[in-house]
Parts: sequence; C-alpha cells; structure tokens
Amino acid sequence: MRRKTAKIISVIGHPLLFGNAYVIFMSFHNLERELALMVSLLVIFLVAVPIIWNNYLKMKSGKYTNFDVSDRIQRKGFYPFAISLFMVLLLVFWTLKFPREVILQTLVFFAMVLTMALVNLRIKASMHAGIAFYIVVNIFGFGFLPGLITLAFGLAVTWSRWEMERHSMKELVFGTLIGSFFGALGLMI
Repeated sequence: MRRKTAKIISVIGHPLLFGNAYVIFMSFHNLERELALMVSLLVIFLVAVPIIWNNYLKMKSGKYTNFDVSDRIQRKGFYPFAISLFMVLLLVFWTLKFPREVILQTLVFFAMVLTMALVNLRIKASMHAGIAFYIVVNIFGFGFLPGLITLAFGLAVTWSRWEMERHSMKELVFGTLIGSFFGALGLMI
C-alpha cells in the first residue's frame, strides 16, 4: 500500500505535471489572460512535450531505464537536451518581448536546471524534490496556509521518491536545497 501511494504521489508530483500546473497557475494569476495562455502553451509545447517525447522514445529504445531518467549516468544525456529547450524558450520569450518578470522567472528556473546538471556530475539531485520545493517556496508568497499545504505536498513528493528507492537521502536533500534556493530567488523577483 505504501509503495502504491508513493507511486501515485510521485506521478502527481512529477516535474512535468506539477511544474506545468504551477506555470499555468502563476501565469493566469500574474498576467493578462492572452499572455498567460501564450506563456503556458509555449512552456508546454517548447519544453514539456519535447521532454515527454524524448524520454518516452529513449525509454522504449532502452537508453533510459525509466521515464524519470533516475540513473545519474543517463541524466548526463538528458540535461543538455533540457537545457537547450529552456534556451529556446528564453529566446522565444525575449524575441516576443515578453514582460521582464516572465523572462527573469524563466532565467531563475533555467539556472536551477543548469545547477542540477552541474551537481549531477557528482551526485544525482532529485528533480522531483527540487521542482516541488521551488514551487513550495513560491507558493508561500501567497500566504501561510497555501504555503503549508504545498509544503505538505512537497514533503510527500520527496517521501515518495525515497519510498520508491529512486533517490538516497543525500540526493533528496540536495534536490530540496537547490529547489528552495532558486525558489527563494524567484520569489524575490
């Protein structure tokens, strides 16, 4: 039962699902409707969909042992792809003259992914925990109760990765610290 619960939480807290839900929420909360829709669609179609397709194909071909790219060595191939997608997204945002805040928030998130890639050279930091805690810190900007609810979910996501044996405690702590740090940077913008 614990393992099944962990798997459900891990799927709901997957960076591609939880992260995109956060982008959509924040976009519609902070931007005009048309711009929020454009930001959301660009993030989904320029970052999320290509990552989903890439991970699916590499998992099917055996290059990745699982969709989450849980193997540190396999992540060495994943990060350059993800980083290039964020560079394209930033270029599109800049070319379309999106508001400064959108570009800065995307740069902060890009810096977090880049940091995760660099840390991955020595240890596999949890992207699930990192992105969950990036979101947690930013949701505290809405108030204590929303932050507390999101914190409970972030802790559940982190626990799920431990329970499923996808990460060591050290990897979860590194992911949590990196996500919290960049979440705080994002909150300051």
